[in-house]
Amino acid sequence: MQAPGKTSKGVRAAKQSRSLLKHQALLQAGRRLLDTHDLSTLSVAQLTRDAGMSVGSFYSRFEDKDAWFAELLRVTGEQALQDTQALLVSARFTRAGNARKVAQIVRHLVHIHREHRGIFRAAHSDPARSRLYWPQLHAYGRQLGDAVYLALAAHLQQVPAAQRRLRVGIALQLVFGTLVNAVLHNPGPIGLHDKRMETELSRVFLATVRLD
Repeated sequence: MQAPGKTSKGVRAAKQSRSLLKHQALLQAGRRLLDTHDLSTLSVAQLTRDAGMSVGSFYSRFEDKDAWFAELLRVTGEQALQDTQALLVSARFTRAGNARKVAQIVRHLVHIHREHRGIFRAAHSDPARSRLYWPQLHAYGRQLGDAVYLALAAHLQQVPAAQRRLRVGIALQLVFGTLVNAVLHNPGPIGLHDKRMETELSRVFLATVRLD
């Protein structure tokens, strides 16, 4: 996953290909380590050791660990949004029936939370630090919701026009809330990696949004 031209606050933009590779290596190291480490205890020394570079290389690119994690969130969020937009214009999506469209959307969202569960856990688990990261997550969530709404808008004729975007937003809130809770606490009865997760969340989505 490549970092686009813009960067988060406290991040020095990589201008040369070698510098960009090191920038990406530090983000990739974080992806791996956050699957098994808490953000609060993950050290810069661990990051750089996993990425195969010096601590000085980290600080030549990131002001501190907060800036590094904000950049990791930005890159992950932008890629997830791009992947979602690509799904919504794909032939397999546009040719599908309504129930199948919803199933594809939900499967995609479940995959995002499974693939990036360490990042989601890190962004939500420390309330004192989470306030730094929630605005980014919420912004990407709104953009993703807008994209899903536009993809389904033509099939919402049974819903009053003034309520259509709201109904899609509520359905997505139920999906995201269940997935984030599964990432953080995994309370059951269906876990994050349970094959029934996609089926049950699709059922919830369809019950919340009446499609033609």
